[in-house]
Amino acid sequence: MKKIVLFPFVLCVFLLNIAGACCDDDAIVSNTVAKSPESILATLNQGTWKVTYFLDTKTNKSSSFLGYNFTFGPNNILMADNSNVDYSGKWTITKSDIADDNPNNDIDFAISFSNPLAFVALSEEWDVVEITATQIRLRALKNGNAEMNYLTFEKN
Repeated sequence: MKKIVLFPFVLCVFLLNIAGACCDDDAIVSNTVAKSPESILATLNQGTWKVTYFLDTKTNKSSSFLGYNFTFGPNNILMADNSNVDYSGKWTITKSDIADDNPNNDIDFAISFSNPLAFVALSEEWDVVEITATQIRLRALKNGNAEMNYLTFEKN
């Protein structure tokens, strides 16, 4: 009789443990650079960067940015250039005060390009997932439809 009573209890504890193991997929900004917008700005303002990964609507579009160097310049000017063409956009880093499911990740990285179409796809308000002195990983919820886009810049 004890075995019959004990088995549902153990099963219940096991299932609760599994359910509790599920974690929030909203990554905490982990880095070697401080999490403040000012320190991220200082990191991005050093040198040029390249897109090493861009997943847009479940499609890897990284190759659209091969050969382009990105400069996060003063006055929120974002320049993308290869040896033939330059494109100008805007960028900002802000600390968001909007309540969300992870208050440890409230740093927003907005990018805006008006052309060409491949660069317009980068125009989002991204969440900073991870930043180091040589890499910044971003993600954004695409049009509120629960589809994540991912963007990674690496320092040249």
